[in-house]
Amino acid sequence: MNSNNYDAIIIGSGLGGLTCGATLAKAGKKILVLEQHDLIGGCATCFKRKGMLIDAGLHELDWGSTKTDMKHIIFKEIGLLDKVKFVPLPTAWSIIESDDKNNPITIPHSSTQANATKSTLIKLFPQEKKGIEKYFKKIAFQAYLNRKFPFMMGFFEFFFAPLTTLIFLTISAIKNRNVGDMLDSMIQDSKLKRILNINLAYYHNNPYKFDWNYHAIAQTNYYHQGMYVKGGSQSLSDGLAKIITENGGEVRIHTDVTQILLDENDNTKAVGVLYQDKKSKEEHTIYADKIIANCDPYIVYNKLLSALPQSAYEADSKLTQNFEIETSLLSVYMIFDADLSKKFPNMDYSTFFVDSKEFNKPFNRQNTKQLEIPITQRDFVFVNYSKIDSGLSQREDRFLGVITTVSSYAEWDNLDKESYKTKKQEVKEAFERRLEEFFPGIMKTCIHSELATPKTIERYTRTRKGTPYGYDQSQEGFFGRERFKSKSIKNLYFASVFGFPGSGFTGAILAGYRTAKKILDPYFYSRRLSLCVLFGIIISIVLIEAVSLL
Repeated sequence: MNSNNYDAIIIGSGLGGLTCGATLAKAGKKILVLEQHDLIGGCATCFKRKGMLIDAGLHELDWGSTKTDMKHIIFKEIGLLDKVKFVPLPTAWSIIESDDKNNPITIPHSSTQANATKSTLIKLFPQEKKGIEKYFKKIAFQAYLNRKFPFMMGFFEFFFAPLTTLIFLTISAIKNRNVGDMLDSMIQDSKLKRILNINLAYYHNNPYKFDWNYHAIAQTNYYHQGMYVKGGSQSLSDGLAKIITENGGEVRIHTDVTQILLDENDNTKAVGVLYQDKKSKEEHTIYADKIIANCDPYIVYNKLLSALPQSAYEADSKLTQNFEIETSLLSVYMIFDADLSKKFPNMDYSTFFVDSKEFNKPFNRQNTKQLEIPITQRDFVFVNYSKIDSGLSQREDRFLGVITTVSSYAEWDNLDKESYKTKKQEVKEAFERRLEEFFPGIMKTCIHSELATPKTIERYTRTRKGTPYGYDQSQEGFFGRERFKSKSIKNLYFASVFGFPGSGFTGAILAGYRTAKKILDPYFYSRRLSLCVLFGIIISIVLIEAVSLL
């Protein structure tokens, strides 16, 4: 048995947990991160195959301007920019149709040339100029509204936020608009709407359910600039972990938390955890002032707090218990012994391959449900990591490429071991054949490939239905995600993609940072609001006096 005291124990080492831990550690808190796997990072990890690092999850990181992307502030505050190197990507992405393979549509970034993305689309669809301008104006405004959490604002920015920001966010949350309806309201051309929605699989499976606010923020930042973390997403996770350890914290792997401990005199107060060392099989008891779950909330309430009545879980998850968890990913990890950027010089870093028949269908509620398309016929993206200095190759003759498309857990569930293995092989080969059709000869240089399904993600991250996104982004705002703090258990917090804003690398980072700041300054809002009221009263008195003297 082992007994230590920490300011916070974080269960899980995904980006939400690591960002939360790094923020707390940087503020002087003693942090312990416990990870059941042998790699930290959750979906932000890299594994080795044949002299190559394979990035499990990161294709590109959206990198908006300092006016719209909170990551600039967060990374500077916690010192992450000194730990990792960001590699700019050459374009946002390219799109190739099956019936027009020689004429890709390439979408540029706007970071080096103002309005480059918008201008390119206007040239392609001049008849939609008015709608395109309206679309970019709307997503930029939506991204600006979400530029900062309130505790990142200066006093005057916070004071005027109800007029400049809060009122618009409230209206947006009440309307809860979806991407499909918003595109329909601005644009007529179905192909253009599909282009604007081309990377939907990174977040959702149905544009008529996908939250407009989240789409607007992500696309604004992607169009500005995309980045890759040199050395892969593992470097991002390792950088965050290093901040924790350099500031007196610990990160332990092979540690499987089996129970959240409650106070003997108050069974609604979390005081520590019980975990098993997966190598030695020894059990350890660790105590802390705060317990932060970076894992699926369902695991917390139904496994780690199994002694609690079901009513406690229902009380905490009243808003989210019926939320959909459907969107996941399928990935084919491929290693090549030839530099794809030399063999296929016109191949982009990120290329979306689309079936012309589907791509030219009317964009409406009936024709945009990706999970209703047979899995082997779905549009997919191929990421050519050799296009940049990715830092993944451990040999000069090894190059990485990854095929990714949307999938769901249901497509792989209820299969026996042999059927599951057979289906994986059939699906993998189908996508390899399609890739070969677009780039003849590419498979001759492929020396290794393997397919990961939603069940693979479930096995390594333990999330329900193998989702890397938490709840589907179908409901906007705070009411669309898990609370950052438990209502039924004191000292229990959450920092993962299931929380706000959730979904994707950026969502996880922001969720972890938000939880940490709320722990560090729980009275921020009451203190700041009191100051604002006092300031408002003083201003009112001065104005009244001034008017009386006229």
